[in-house]
Amino acid sequence: MRTFAISDIHGCCRSFESLLQKIGFEKSDELFLLGDYIDRGPASKGVFDLILKLKEENYKVQCLLGNHEEMMLHALHHPASSEAYSWKIWNGGIETLKSFGTGLVKNIDPKYLEFIYSLPRFIEKDRFIFVHAGLNFSIPDPFADEESMLWAFDDRPVVNIPWLSGRIVVHGHRIHPREQIKDDIGRLDTYPILGIDNGCVYQKKRYNHLYAVELHTMELSFQKNIDT
Repeated sequence: MRTFAISDIHGCCRSFESLLQKIGFEKSDELFLLGDYIDRGPASKGVFDLILKLKEENYKVQCLLGNHEEMMLHALHHPASSEAYSWKIWNGGIETLKSFGTGLVKNIDPKYLEFIYSLPRFIEKDRFIFVHAGLNFSIPDPFADEESMLWAFDDRPVVNIPWLSGRIVVHGHRIHPREQIKDDIGRLDTYPILGIDNGCVYQKKRYNHLYAVELHTMELSFQKNIDT
């Protein structure tokens, strides 16, 4: 069985589907998706539909909550807030709502909202800790800081190696050029933090790809954005 991780799809459904085909994702494999399925790209609904279809067909897919899903839920409960406005205008919410054919989160089919509500903030499996943004190692129990799991922005945090006890943190959220992702894989023995977000939705040099890492071999597969 192979184990893959992918993060920050951001509404790029065609790129996501193409990457799954490229790695030959099978029912015997396991896939961890690290949040931010929505916003900025054109097909947030399509991303959800593909994930739900895979799960219905008994593919092993485990999904985390991302900060963009949290912003969407905030807009659901506080539609007139400045945060809801910011999500729509500056963080890709308008594109997400358009993919659902509505201008309001409350009009989205409840099955999608229920899926988002069901998402955990971290998953621990074997020697890996999967989280969207990162962990706060400045406190005794990094799992106690749920906000950092979605919003941490420190690109090279000081790591509590004894607390990790041989585990590796795999995350997205902060975009890394492909050279850094490759370099970080080579340093996991001494710095056990791996960010795999290459900024699929950002059309600039060294970015604009969706990455999958196979965690037993640490082999990287990538798909250039074919959605935008």
